[in-house]
Amino acid sequence: MPRVRPGTVLAVASVIVVAALERAPAAILVALPGLVLGALIGLAVLQLGVLAGGLALRPRMPRVVVGVGPRLKDWMTPGRSITLRALPIMLSVTIGPGRAPVRPRIWGTYLISAIFGLAITAALIVVQDGPFWLGAAVGCAAAVVLALLPRRDAAATSTGWVLLNYLRLEPREAAEIDAAPLVAAVTKAVQAGDLPAAQEACDALAQVQPEGQSLSMARVVVLEAHGQYAEAMQLVLGMLAEPGLPQRDFALITAGLAGLAAAAVEAGQLEAELGLGWAERAITDAEQLAYPAYKLNGAKALVEVLRGNVSKAIALANAAIELGNDALGRADDLATLARAQMAAGDNATARLTLGEAERIAPWWPRVARIRDRLNVS
Repeated sequence: MPRVRPGTVLAVASVIVVAALERAPAAILVALPGLVLGALIGLAVLQLGVLAGGLALRPRMPRVVVGVGPRLKDWMTPGRSITLRALPIMLSVTIGPGRAPVRPRIWGTYLISAIFGLAITAALIVVQDGPFWLGAAVGCAAAVVLALLPRRDAAATSTGWVLLNYLRLEPREAAEIDAAPLVAAVTKAVQAGDLPAAQEACDALAQVQPEGQSLSMARVVVLEAHGQYAEAMQLVLGMLAEPGLPQRDFALITAGLAGLAAAAVEAGQLEAELGLGWAERAITDAEQLAYPAYKLNGAKALVEVLRGNVSKAIALANAAIELGNDALGRADDLATLARAQMAAGDNATARLTLGEAERIAPWWPRVARIRDRLNVS
């Protein structure tokens, strides 16, 4: 039986509350658009709180996305990307472990977000006048309640979960998070294309935490940046074999395995049927564990290219490029799209696509390899 999502329950409950408070059909119809607007206001203010907390407390803030829909502009620096999309009705701010003390900074950031959300909800309840603004108050309250419900899975971690649990994590997970600034240093160096600095940061992490998932993940990042996909896969498979691995971590690591297996096949480091079989199973397993399907579009596209399903690969790669906000992930997806366009016999378009990837990360192994293939075609 499919699990009912809390968001669905709250949406239905909000409509029922509005209908109970505004019994006249005409008033209910006026209140429903307010309900939608209030939910958008609540979500936006929560994210504004994350942004304010991030600027004040300085956790790592790798991505800020303004709006939804088609991408208009990107501003990228090593360690951070800001994306502007066509309809500026939403805000999405991603934060993560950065400078020490790690967990108090993140906890405080989400506390500020919760305060922002509760404050705007209270303000709308106080000033609401008429059915439209009553609907807005109810919609905003529903959005804030949804954020404050403690939930954590492969798709997201709620504000409520962080506030309830982050300062009292079990020692193993706390140690992993507290070591995350060095992992962030590895990632930032890789994004800048400074692979010697990335290796130095990885070595420093090994001195601080010689065992654990953080070190393995950092090594995977460095190996992938060098195009050593088969070696990276061995580390990932070792992480998946660890006893007591939480389901959420299993889903995240499995999703990473999918892309690595397909890239290993493309690079000739793994036999095709074996590698593509692994990639396809990893995609299926990650989706079954609630990992967002759209985040797997890049891996799916590469698998389809290698299977010879060019038109499907182009569609998936375009979807991955449109929805993705990570700079290196975008470069990788552009490389996949260029390869699919080459397979379709459209080398001219492939060159344009790859040129966009090279503006982001010309040194990225898949981008450089496909450039070599284009130059000899």
